[in-house]
Amino acid sequence: MMKGRSFLLALTFLPSGSLLAQEGAARLLDQVQQLLDSGRFDRALVMADTAIARNDTSALAFKLRGDVHQHLKQYDEALRDYKSSLELNDRDPRLYVSRSALRITEGNIKGAMRDLDKAIELDPDDPDIWYNRACANYLGQDNTKALHDAERALKLQEDHADALFLSGVVKGELYREEAGLDDIRRALSLKPDIPGGRMSAAILLYDLKRWGEAIDAFTEVIQERNDDDEVRDAFYYRGDCYYNMDQKDPACADWRTSATMGDNDSVFIVKNYCETDEKKIPKKPVRRRHKTVIQF
Repeated sequence: MMKGRSFLLALTFLPSGSLLAQEGAARLLDQVQQLLDSGRFDRALVMADTAIARNDTSALAFKLRGDVHQHLKQYDEALRDYKSSLELNDRDPRLYVSRSALRITEGNIKGAMRDLDKAIELDPDDPDIWYNRACANYLGQDNTKALHDAERALKLQEDHADALFLSGVVKGELYREEAGLDDIRRALSLKPDIPGGRMSAAILLYDLKRWGEAIDAFTEVIQERNDDDEVRDAFYYRGDCYYNMDQKDPACADWRTSATMGDNDSVFIVKNYCETDEKKIPKKPVRRRHKTVIQF
């Protein structure tokens, strides 16, 4: 009798086929998330397709595949997946966070704000919600609200590198350059590959007229060569740093390079200053303040 009873109890704790399938699906979705986090988007898409083929009622599977499509800049496909996820579960705040990022990328600030309001209703303590909201306000040219939201994100997660970076960018545009530079440097220490991060730090050093440090910072941007427009601007600003230090030859060398890359201000300076005996640039172009482009 005892042996039979023990056997029955053991059977009771064996997972059912349904439970095993659920656990397998969960592991598959975990793998999709890991591939997303590591930037392996093509592989993540294959895995997400597999997950949905096995279970087309999983809201999370559609949400994750939408995230993959968004990273691959396949925005129509991403929106369709988010819509499918929403129809299955409209109570996931992270779904609204993801869709708000896509709407911000598309320039649909009002749509993004609607998604973020819903996300806040569901989970006001998610720092990514406030970061996305800060981005929406920044792109909507409301720096005061953008800074407020970035600071709210940082209260919830003090090492949120993207929120720190955006906070620094906004402070710089509000002429709080020292504080902005400090935030950007902290952000880069946490996440060195933030798009535009080193250029933004260099620009703030330039604004602070710390010419020597700015030259070193622009040199780093030039050496990294991550973005052609950024490199062109870095040559212009490094040239201007040398100019402000009364070093005409290195200044003109940089402006000539920037001019060959299509910078109109540099073309003017080369023609009217570098190729003359002028000691100062006549009618020096007034350059528009550098605007950082926030990337998701």
